[in-house]
Amino acid sequence: MDTLPANAINPHAGTHPITADAAELEAARVAADRAVEEFPYFLERFGERARLFGASDGAWLATLHDREVDEIGREVLWLGSVLASRGMPRLLLERHLEVLHEELERAVPERAAFYAVLLNGASTLRQQRLSRLSEHDLRELDIAFASRVGSRWAERLPRMGAILVAAVADEAGGITSAVEKVLDWAGDREHFPAQWCDAVERTVADARARVRPG
Repeated sequence: MDTLPANAINPHAGTHPITADAAELEAARVAADRAVEEFPYFLERFGERARLFGASDGAWLATLHDREVDEIGREVLWLGSVLASRGMPRLLLERHLEVLHEELERAVPERAAFYAVLLNGASTLRQQRLSRLSEHDLRELDIAFASRVGSRWAERLPRMGAILVAAVADEAGGITSAVEKVLDWAGDREHFPAQWCDAVERTVADARARVRPG
């Protein structure tokens, strides 16, 4: 497989190899765009760097199709842990893998069987999350958060409640700084109104109360 250094498409990234295939690079870019549209948290917090890293991470993930399944799982868990420790819960990577799979399959359909490994990675992350908090809990607490913050904020930052709950699941799974790193931004009372911050704290507390023991 021909590769490029990641900083060829993202000046903030390192020199780790990413795909050099033009169709795969475009699919990674589109997937990154979709991810930031689905989760405006990315752009609100990290700005355009989020889109750039989404594309370069996706272009790296596209190179994993020739690895063994167990190795892919380890790589995905490693990346998920790195991102969660920087304020991006693993739910975001889980969803990114699903979207990236869709875009790669659309762009290069003849390699669809190879790209299926990305769904295995998403499944690994999902299993980790569900072992700590159920999908029902995530959805219920996400809805409750949106109700507490009001329609204006809920429309500006949709699924923020789910991000908070996912951070709690990551914390329970051993990423001890996962919640703290989200709260550094989402719980900042100088940046957000009291109603928002109260809802953030309540949602984290409610999620922690529902965590299943390991």
